[in-house]
Amino acid sequence: MGKSVFFATLSLALSLAGSVGYLAAETREETATSYLDLGDKFAHHGDFNRAIGAYNIALQFVPDFAPAYFNRGLAYEARGEFSKAIADYTRTLDIVPGLTTAFYNRGSLRFREGDMDGALADFDQALENDPRYVMAYNNRGITKASIGDIDGAMADFNEAIRINSRHPEAYVNRGLLRLQQGRKVEAERDFARSITLRPSLRGFIDSRVSQISQR
Repeated sequence: MGKSVFFATLSLALSLAGSVGYLAAETREETATSYLDLGDKFAHHGDFNRAIGAYNIALQFVPDFAPAYFNRGLAYEARGEFSKAIADYTRTLDIVPGLTTAFYNRGSLRFREGDMDGALADFDQALENDPRYVMAYNNRGITKASIGDIDGAMADFNEAIRINSRHPEAYVNRGLLRLQQGRKVEAERDFARSITLRPSLRGFIDSRVSQISQR
């Protein structure tokens, strides 16, 4: 997949494994929650290796502990291990079928992995669950633009802005789409609005505008 112009988180385990079967269910859940919290603290400080280790231990105590799968997916994603993250989000959805954020996260990674059909299906489901999920509209719009569905992409960016008129990414992406359509004045208006909302986007916009102009 070509680069998109659009803008889009052991040793201890081995020593504990043998004792897991002797703990009562309530104790297992409490212990799993403690390791989940520990993993979250490691992740908060950017130590994703130790975070994953803590989540692994939590799952030894409670094998269907959805928060541990979800948060481990976030940690794998942060390490760039997208296939493992996708697998953890999928396992999360096996346990909690309606978890909107898991559909969104998995869709975003499927897009990055080039699975456009999978990404669209996940964003569709996220929006069915939450019709006001602005980032899902934004990322579904990016996905649609990438497969040539320009009208669908524009509709999604418009809807994101309608729901939240202060969402800078949606303005950026609508502006980039308008620029590709030759609607320069409207595109510049969207870029100006996005920079007003988030000045740090200026460099990204300049880079993408240059990329489009060279095509």
